[in-house]
Amino acid sequence: MKKILYILVFSIIAASCSSGSSDDDGGSDKGKDSTPSTPVLVFPSEDQLCIENTLNFTWNASTNEDGSSVIYTFEIATDNLFSNIVVSEVQTSLSKIVTLDKGVAYYWRVKAKSTKNIESDFSPVSQFYTEEIANTNNLPFSPANISPFLGQNFDSVSTIDLQWTASDVDKDPLKFDVYFGKNKTALTLVSGDTDNTTLQVTVDTANTVYYWQVIAKDDKGAQTSSPIWEFKINNL
Repeated sequence: MKKILYILVFSIIAASCSSGSSDDDGGSDKGKDSTPSTPVLVFPSEDQLCIENTLNFTWNASTNEDGSSVIYTFEIATDNLFSNIVVSEVQTSLSKIVTLDKGVAYYWRVKAKSTKNIESDFSPVSQFYTEEIANTNNLPFSPANISPFLGQNFDSVSTIDLQWTASDVDKDPLKFDVYFGKNKTALTLVSGDTDNTTLQVTVDTANTVYYWQVIAKDDKGAQTSSPIWEFKINNL
């Protein structure tokens, strides 16, 4: 009889422990931290010509499924790689008034961060121009890299398709000069005055970093250089 009682008591305790463990697992899933959604930029919009240089930057709110509040990292740069950042601030609101120089192409982006220190991706970069003198020609925006991405590695290839994008705030037609080579400080012009935004190049050396750059030119003689991009060929 005692033996039966011991078995019953042990079974009840084991069931209670098992039940508690299941509840804890379910609770941890429900409390799992989430990544905030990527903010959407509103103003200034892509390729906008701003006649004023004091601008109220605005973006849409990020959502966060775990309910924690969100703050925003807001950045403006004079290049599309954000190596020359002129404004970098943390905001709790969805807007920021900034006074910038006139006659300059700018690039901006925003990312969200929860109070649990989980960050979203940066928003896609938006570019705009602050007009210096009304009704004058403005420089094209700096060409942006599409492919290959910066620092990409390749195996068993003999050609690479370079691809980029570019635009002009005045909507002028653009032509491109493309420079390419193994020496970053002495690139070779491989295509001049092309209308295309793609170019296939030959790679012939393994374990080598290749560099390339694009110059965008409008029909009035204004031109803007891209950053110098790079990729690596591991083996042929």
